[in-house]
Amino acid sequence: MVEIIPKEAPRPSKRLNALFYFSIFLLALAVGGYFALNSFLQEAEDDLASLRAEVSQIMTPEKIALEQEILTSKKRIDGFSSLIEQHLEASTAFEIVQRVTHPLVWFTTFDFDSRQGAFKVSGETQNFESLGQQILIMEKEEAISTVNLETISISREGKIEFSMSFSLSPDVF
Repeated sequence: MVEIIPKEAPRPSKRLNALFYFSIFLLALAVGGYFALNSFLQEAEDDLASLRAEVSQIMTPEKIALEQEILTSKKRIDGFSSLIEQHLEASTAFEIVQRVTHPLVWFTTFDFDSRQGAFKVSGETQNFESLGQQILIMEKEEAISTVNLETISISREGKIEFSMSFSLSPDVF
């Protein structure tokens, strides 16, 4: 059927209108922000180019060579610093050995492996009793983890000659 009386067109709700105008505002804000950021970027690039031009005028070949020499020295110092940081403090190991040495025991040779924390020593003492006391002192020391008496003999003078090995705890270093 044909309608003779025209009907009024439906109007969009106020919320829909507000959302439409808000989205147009956001679009305009995004386009304006793009151009503003592009302008700031161009200014920064121009400043960077002018600073590079100033540096190139200031830097002479002598200054460039000096800068390279300084950078080379810095690399060497950094390499040395890393080596120093990895260095183990061995002096504490010798302090421990000095502290736990029996008064009647003389160590004649030392072989110290700082990476393993292991000592191999040879020495002499007056009698078996002082050697046994030396071993007991080392076994009771918390910083020493293992003690091994490897060889023992009596010299022509009647002294006890021995060789032993012991290892220090890793926390000593």
